[in-house]
Amino acid sequence: MSAKSVEKERTRNYLLDNLKGILIFLVVLGHSLELYIAESFVIEVVYIFIYLFHMPVFVFISGYFSKNVGKCRMKAFRNFLVPYLIFNTLWAIVSIPVVGWRNISLLTPGWALWYLISMFCWRICLRDLIRVKHIFLISLIIGVIVGFSPEVGTFLSISRTVFFLPFFLGGYFLTEEQLLSFRSKSKLISIFIIAVTAGIAVIFAYFEIIPAEFLYGSHDYYEFEAPIWELILSRMGVYVIGFAFVYVLVNMINPKKTFFSKVGTNTFSVYILHTYLVSLVYIVNSIIPFFWIKIIICIITSMLITYALSRNKVMWYLNKLINIVVSMWAKKPKKRAAP
Repeated sequence: MSAKSVEKERTRNYLLDNLKGILIFLVVLGHSLELYIAESFVIEVVYIFIYLFHMPVFVFISGYFSKNVGKCRMKAFRNFLVPYLIFNTLWAIVSIPVVGWRNISLLTPGWALWYLISMFCWRICLRDLIRVKHIFLISLIIGVIVGFSPEVGTFLSISRTVFFLPFFLGGYFLTEEQLLSFRSKSKLISIFIIAVTAGIAVIFAYFEIIPAEFLYGSHDYYEFEAPIWELILSRMGVYVIGFAFVYVLVNMINPKKTFFSKVGTNTFSVYILHTYLVSLVYIVNSIIPFFWIKIIICIITSMLITYALSRNKVMWYLNKLINIVVSMWAKKPKKRAAP
């Protein structure tokens, strides 16, 4: 290892690597459990609990790492739009046997790929958004209001882009000093927040107040049977819980190098590729008659998928594929004539 690599390793922020590593595992686990929430109250509670905070915090951390606005904007096409076009096209093709070719859409993100097109929009627009006074408060208000619009849905992930925008902006505006200040606070507060959130998940599942799909941020209020005022309060509650869990996770996660540190450095490859492997797990589980064996398989394979796809070699091949596609589209710079 070179001296430069040693210095980079020494100064790396393992706290955020560990945080990203845990969050991406929860993304994989949540998708693995998705088919089974209707079959078990316990699984539904776990699923709702995960979805109350994992993507809000994931988007928040994405915003935190977007402070170099110019660089992020310049690389948004290569880092997010191109991967979206590649893998959403692939997802559409493999979905044809299930949904039929008439029902596929390259402009509607397949499953988890909404995050890519949303990240592209956030990073392209960030330079202009941060010039607006009180943009964070405005984004919260719009995030609640957008639920009234049936026209804003899954097409180009518009609904989720608007709904999760406050978390992205919150991460962008939070300073490193403010973030690290969460470490010095009492862990009793974090334990209390976790307990309250778990209780909310139990209440949601037991009384069927709000379906789990509400937490996706891709549906308007009129798609649900609950009263509008409950849905509005629930969306506000998701904002509160999401931001609270930024505090909880930063406060409680180990800041030293752990197993999740390596996973956290390559979350991109895990996020893009895991749905294809999770789909294979679904196929295997379809021939297993025992419910809890299916759940155990989901947990174990989620760990294995997260580990395997976070390896440097996987990330290297993924970047190589993206670079090949970019080189096919990018214009070659014209050579200047010699003076």
